[in-house]
Amino acid sequence: MPGPLTRTSTPAWRNWTAGRNKRIEYMAYCTQSDLLSMIPLQELADLTADSGDTPDSGVVDEAIHRADAEIDAYLGMRYTLPLSSRPDQVKGLSIDMALYHLYSRRSVVPTVRRQKYEAAVAFLKLVAAGESVLENASDSTSAGGQIAAGSEFSSAARIFTRDTQDW
Repeated sequence: MPGPLTRTSTPAWRNWTAGRNKRIEYMAYCTQSDLLSMIPLQELADLTADSGDTPDSGVVDEAIHRADAEIDAYLGMRYTLPLSSRPDQVKGLSIDMALYHLYSRRSVVPTVRRQKYEAAVAFLKLVAAGESVLENASDSTSAGGQIAAGSEFSSAARIFTRDTQDW
């Protein structure tokens, strides 16, 4: 019987193991270095480490994983996951959402971080509803007629209609 999922930490890849000899490779949408392009190293260390001047990579990985899981929940409604490519648009969403999760570990989330997080979620809701699309994403399930999640129904043409019944 497979055991629970356990995580091993690596910078860009998420490795999940489920029981014996089963491994699921998961490419994160952003990395710690992507977060460092948005905030200084010391600020990232302050958000993640309770003591010390270096960021806690485990906390950073967890924030990125939470952001990516949220993104996948919305994208899974319209796209086949995992995405075959990593659009820059998704990378930006992941950065904004991961930073929000890191700031939420502390008492006050800056207004700009909250606004960026809310804008990211609003955009993802539009994508899930089919009102917006990802740039350069070729994994759309709506184009091929397949549905990523849920059921698909079809039936023959109606036999009894107003025209055939002379109503």
